[in-house]
Amino acid sequence: MKNPFICISVTDRTEYLSSRGSLNRAVLKKLPLYGIEDGIEGLTFKDIFSTPSFVAAIRHECARLGVDTGDLPDYMLPHFADEALSSPKVRDRQMAERVVKRFGNRLGLLLLALKTGERENREARGDWDDACWEYWAKLDTVILTGGLASSMLGRRFKEYIHAIFDAAHVKPYQIMLFDNGTYIGVMGVAQRLMPDDTASLVLDFGHTGIKRAVVKKAFGEIAEFTPQDSLPSLHMKSRFDSEEEKRREAIALHRYIVNTITSSYREGLISGPLSGTVLISIANYTHNGVLNSERGGYAKLCEIGADYARVLEDDLSGELHRDIKVRLVHDSTASALYFSDIDNAACITLGTGFGVGFTDIHIQ
Repeated sequence: MKNPFICISVTDRTEYLSSRGSLNRAVLKKLPLYGIEDGIEGLTFKDIFSTPSFVAAIRHECARLGVDTGDLPDYMLPHFADEALSSPKVRDRQMAERVVKRFGNRLGLLLLALKTGERENREARGDWDDACWEYWAKLDTVILTGGLASSMLGRRFKEYIHAIFDAAHVKPYQIMLFDNGTYIGVMGVAQRLMPDDTASLVLDFGHTGIKRAVVKKAFGEIAEFTPQDSLPSLHMKSRFDSEEEKRREAIALHRYIVNTITSSYREGLISGPLSGTVLISIANYTHNGVLNSERGGYAKLCEIGADYARVLEDDLSGELHRDIKVRLVHDSTASALYFSDIDNAACITLGTGFGVGFTDIHIQ
């Protein structure tokens, strides 16, 4: 089945994911099943399901039921809810059950909308043609990754998804869960794009955090995986009052990226030599080193240069005093590369929004 979301570069014939593959701005114009949560009709997919909305629901239910979260920051609350599902405290369990049921149903309704392709939903997504909807209709497997897909949360979401499809009398996607999704982007990139008998620095620049690791590959497999401490994603603002502000924030983000890669590379050298190629998974639609200039916190890096990978190569080569090559890969595509042996599947990362990659993409 031809994937309408995958494009081929005219320069080197490399495949890459088009930005129209995004689910975040799709609109649920018509619910595929009524009587579950009718109030979400008309909202975008990102407004219906995201980590920030999940966290806000936890805060609301905790306040309503008198559940004490202490001084836990927002990023810890999904884990708190996950543990609360099996808590001996009745109110903690009630809080978690209510939130997980709501968002499990929402996830089921969104996937059902993709599967059924109602006319109203097709018309609300102007950049999708019938081939896009038919692809989702015929897709076999959906792989759920990310923090909200792990542990008990993921298993409960899977139960609610199946219940939604059963209620609609529609054959469901095969839902696969991947618990340990922290380094999945790093692993996917390294597994598919690193040459044998090398050690390389591999990074995953997400919207909220940066994952780093030194990976050694031998005989076609990852032989050693040495993680470094994760770092926060900074300078991720995406809306600006002026072009001057946008340019200023782009420079600050670029400098932070260069400093992060440089320090990570030097840290990796402590344990042995590294190749001159740095592999980067980034939360942006990218191909041939060029970033998408319209979406997300990394889009403003286009202000630094049209070919951002080449800009990074020049600055990193100067900082590290050796010839550095940079390979940029769309983050959800990087995750999908890890599951390249699974046919006819989409990999959905449940994070700040929906990240989507497809396992049938071919990247060399």
